[in-house]
Amino acid sequence: MAAEKQVAAGGGGSSSGGSGGGRGAGGEENKENERPSAGSKANKEFGDSLSLEILQIIKESQQQHGLRHGDFQRYRGYCSRRQRRLRKTLNFKMGNRHKFTGKKVTEDLLTDNRYLLLVLMDAERAWSYAMQLKQEANTEPRKRFHLLSRLRKAVKHAEELERLCESNRVDAKTKLEAQAYTAYLSGMLRFEHQEWKAAIEAFNKCKTIYEKLASAFTEEQAVLYNQRVEEISPNIRYCAYNIGDQSAINELMQMRLRSGGTEGLLAEKLEALITQTRAKQAATMSEVEWRGRTVPVKIDKVRIFLLGLADNEAAIAQAESEETKERLFESMLSECRDAIQAVREELKPDQVGLSAEPRALVLGRGPLQSVCRILSALTLSHRCI
Repeated sequence: MAAEKQVAAGGGGSSSGGSGGGRGAGGEENKENERPSAGSKANKEFGDSLSLEILQIIKESQQQHGLRHGDFQRYRGYCSRRQRRLRKTLNFKMGNRHKFTGKKVTEDLLTDNRYLLLVLMDAERAWSYAMQLKQEANTEPRKRFHLLSRLRKAVKHAEELERLCESNRVDAKTKLEAQAYTAYLSGMLRFEHQEWKAAIEAFNKCKTIYEKLASAFTEEQAVLYNQRVEEISPNIRYCAYNIGDQSAINELMQMRLRSGGTEGLLAEKLEALITQTRAKQAATMSEVEWRGRTVPVKIDKVRIFLLGLADNEAAIAQAESEETKERLFESMLSECRDAIQAVREELKPDQVGLSAEPRALVLGRGPLQSVCRILSALTLSHRCI
């Protein structure tokens, strides 16, 4: 019995140690929260300005905590946990378990850059919740109202961060990054409201700031800024198109093809716009020439696919990475399969009630079957590639 008790006690100790190890692993999430940063120490000892790498912090956090897989809920949970740790280490608590007491970060508190980080996490948490709601709004349209509310909240926190960064205690680079971050979130909010002029102004301001920052540093440091510029460029062109710039649609299509997919804020709207534009062009397309034969094309889905084929092939030829080429091939083959299916669906009514010989004539020499052969040949050729 004594031995059994001893073994049981040992097992419990081991279990406790395991859970402690789990907490230790969780504590590794962001150890920089639990100790003053170099910037804040320098500020106290030598009077240097506070600094916060805003874009680098949010990009690293997003990639490590869910956004690599589009999991905005996980990232929102991370932002909440990081806020709690920051408040605890800074002794900046919002009351106690019995009573909530609201506090705001003021300029007088700016002796440590983690106060700026606290406000940044507020904005990121609201933004990630808005993006989570955007995903859910596809099936539950009423969530769009909550989405807009969260985006407004994110902009409000970003504006507060920008106001704090105007202090003389904050360095020039952090001020510019705060302005660009506010402009980016403001542009996203205006974009969702379909206020195209206000959105393009905000995105252009954001783009200008990041381009200036990129030109002021080495190539390695400029990579993040240039990536952000590339991210918002399709949004700018989409806004320009909605304002009335018809040439923007061609640039948007090239951007989409180069990226090899549709991701981010613009995805659904851009896909719908490209389909709509090709549908307009397809209205004037009545036939196609293949192997010396002229074949009439009456099915809209087939017309749209054939019109986009040249753009897709050009994009594959210009793609820099094998991964991008693979995504483009998969997308094109998927569109081709859909077009073939549309032709087969159109053939079904023609086969009903026909005897064996007339049915063979319809299937063997009809214009629809010719189109089907063209599409099948295209599919086979691209699979061989």
